[in-house]
Amino acid sequence: MNNLDHHIIHEEKCEIGDIVLRNDKILMFKPFKDVNTCSIDHLKEMHNIFLDLTKGVPHLYFSDNSRNSKLGIGSAEKTFINNTIHEFAKACAVSEDSALVRYMSHSFLYLYKPKIPIKLFKTEEDSINWLKSLEL
Repeated sequence: MNNLDHHIIHEEKCEIGDIVLRNDKILMFKPFKDVNTCSIDHLKEMHNIFLDLTKGVPHLYFSDNSRNSKLGIGSAEKTFINNTIHEFAKACAVSEDSALVRYMSHSFLYLYKPKIPIKLFKTEEDSINWLKSLEL
């Protein structure tokens, strides 16, 4: 199945973006273009939607941060993500335009091992290809 051989089986909007579940069992989040902050309340809303869509079974997860490089996430939000992401995701790929942000994030992930594999890419296509290559 290549990246074009999929379709959306469920889509929901949350306050800051669209959440999609595809037939290839990839869960996706795409923030709205004008979003520049993500609060604990936003994350809790998203977490509830993720759990509902996945029925509590972790899926491959993609987050499109390419349009929102300045998306503000504080330490409390990072802790919430770290403590809950494994409940709906078995691996996470993130698209990020900034090479510097990708480098810094990979360095951070190397030092502080997350509960699931996480990797940043320049494009959505590279992100999805990596997720599909995993044998989890």
